[in-house]
Amino acid sequence: MVKIDNEMIRWGERLFERRLISGWGGNLSCRVGENDFLITGQHAPLGFLTRKNLVRIHADGKPVKKSQRASSETPMHLAVYAGTDAQAIVHVHPPMVLAFSLSHDSFAPLSYEEKYTIGNVPVISQDTPTVTKPQAVVEALKYNPVAIIKGHGTVAIGKTFQEAFLYTDLLEEAVHCQFFQSGIGAEGKVDARLSEPVTVSAAVGEAYELFSHEHMTALVDSANGDRDFRQFASDTGLTTSLSLHMENNDVAWTVQFVAGEITALTENSGGDFLISGNAEWWRAVFSNKIDAFLATQQGKLKLKRGELAQLSRWYKPFQRAFALWQTIPIH
Repeated sequence: MVKIDNEMIRWGERLFERRLISGWGGNLSCRVGENDFLITGQHAPLGFLTRKNLVRIHADGKPVKKSQRASSETPMHLAVYAGTDAQAIVHVHPPMVLAFSLSHDSFAPLSYEEKYTIGNVPVISQDTPTVTKPQAVVEALKYNPVAIIKGHGTVAIGKTFQEAFLYTDLLEEAVHCQFFQSGIGAEGKVDARLSEPVTVSAAVGEAYELFSHEHMTALVDSANGDRDFRQFASDTGLTTSLSLHMENNDVAWTVQFVAGEITALTENSGGDFLISGNAEWWRAVFSNKIDAFLATQQGKLKLKRGELAQLSRWYKPFQRAFALWQTIPIH
């Protein structure tokens, strides 16, 4: 336990040094066994933690030592652990993110690194001093490594405190950069056409079975019928093949791209690039709950063939294609 204690104390100091917290704000926690967790105590100053400020709790939220009092945000931490694969949680009050959250419903990153790493970050409504309805936070963290609570702070998860810290720090810096780029009242865009609304190609009420031939054909038709996709693909010399594999039933489709259009669709996994994942995450991608690049970066989808650096040179046409594909209803 001494090593874990020291880790929590060290990352509390880092958060304070980076001005991601002030005063007695924020709380940290981590798993310390199958059913136990370590969390900061009530009114514990994260920048100046000692071992006395760290409380070991069971999965029901009760402290192992009855004389200790865990953070008032303990129910939220436990809900996040129950609903995600988090091993560590950082909940703090970054000032730039707090200011941004008061006038926005989500944060769209400007840089490609931010898009790959944190994606579009949801802003969750909050009207109580502590998070009394954590399910919205849990839902957001299923698809994003960090979420914003309006007027309250951020919640980041990771396999380690370092990972959760870096997501928190990157988000604060990303919001800071956006203030410089466009001011607090406006959203910057890398390319306006990447954010233009796209129309649903399927008839109202029509929905396709995920990864069925009809579904994949609808994806191909939507991309080939879109002027911006064809232009982006032509400009970047998109000539390759991409295989999408659903692991649950071992179904794979390969889409062939040649000089700005999709020329073939075949049921196999032999493409130059192979992205694989289970139905839960493919459904999340095609339902616009998570960006395909972000899902791949996080390991929810796996790039089993090809290099992400190679794939990213065609970021614009693929981003446009997935934006189109996410408008096609599935069931």
